[in-house]
Amino acid sequence: MHLMTPSSEKNADDKPGLEDLLIRPATSSDVDDFYELARLAGAGFTSLPMNKELLSERLVATERAFAGLPGVLMLALEDQRSKTVIGCAAVKPGGEPRPHFLNFQVSNDGQTLTTTAKYDDMTEVGSLLLHPEHRAFGVGPWLARSRYLLIAADVDRFGDQIFSELRGVVNEDDRSPFYDGVCARYFDCSFADADELCAHGLQADLNVCLPQEPIAIADISSDARKAMGRPHNAGRRALDYLEREGFRFDGVVDLLDGGPAVVARTREIKTVRSTITGPLRRGQVDLEESRQAYLSVGDGAAFRCCRAPVAFKSGAFHCSDESMALLEASEGASSRVCFVDDHAKDPDARKTPSALAHERSAASLDAVTD
Repeated sequence: MHLMTPSSEKNADDKPGLEDLLIRPATSSDVDDFYELARLAGAGFTSLPMNKELLSERLVATERAFAGLPGVLMLALEDQRSKTVIGCAAVKPGGEPRPHFLNFQVSNDGQTLTTTAKYDDMTEVGSLLLHPEHRAFGVGPWLARSRYLLIAADVDRFGDQIFSELRGVVNEDDRSPFYDGVCARYFDCSFADADELCAHGLQADLNVCLPQEPIAIADISSDARKAMGRPHNAGRRALDYLEREGFRFDGVVDLLDGGPAVVARTREIKTVRSTITGPLRRGQVDLEESRQAYLSVGDGAAFRCCRAPVAFKSGAFHCSDESMALLEASEGASSRVCFVDDHAKDPDARKTPSALAHERSAASLDAVTD
């Protein structure tokens, strides 16, 4: 049996190798593949609604965003052999306040919840989703880090800070314990209906029902307290990726499902900080002198990112003809490189300060769930 590796080998199921995968801007022609991803994600993944018409509208909007207009920059991970999108990730540039965008802020003493708009004008990274059949061999970290290579291409566009919201706990029956224990008393609709309203940009209809005074955490249900600030099981890996990049939890949770939000300074994000730029050259790459790298070229609609062995010599990055063709790059093209093993070489990679901050916050929440 062959394992999928960064080389040209395929596994016994003939799944794509890493050299068969490309990250590029999503387009409106991807709508069927995105609908399948939305179906796999299930309820609570607001950025990928199970509504083909709405998905189509969003993909048209992302084409405009990559052309320079305001909007979400959605990336697609494509299997080049089947031309199928098997994953996605997104960057939503900030700068302009988002109307009606609210979260809950947990007080420092862990006693109350109050509504907050502190992230309404901040760039957001999110929508990280990978088809379950491809969640191995480093594909997830690559997809996550591709967002920061996109940001590194024009870092000033994205502001001083970036945040990310993670989907909260949602049960197998698509019910949210946090919603049932906190929001249901104010909103005359189910979690699924409230999530649908937010997906259609109608959160204002919910916000008018929220109380002006703080909500006492001691008064909400035990299940809601346990879910508060915790990610969905499918999002725990995404939280780990964010913490490795330097994101920290500062007490903000999602308005509906109570999932955690984390924040980092843009230029201090590890991948942004460690990205190297240089010209790209084609040719045979000696594996002994190369390192596995996330390699990107272009910006806007021309952005492309692959994973490949790269050797740095004579002031340029050298990669194979196949990688150059995958990136649609010409000889001497400006490229951005981030090496795969950067996190592994960081002695604090598995326990960053933000991870510790999240643990401390979770511990304070545990105090009110016992």
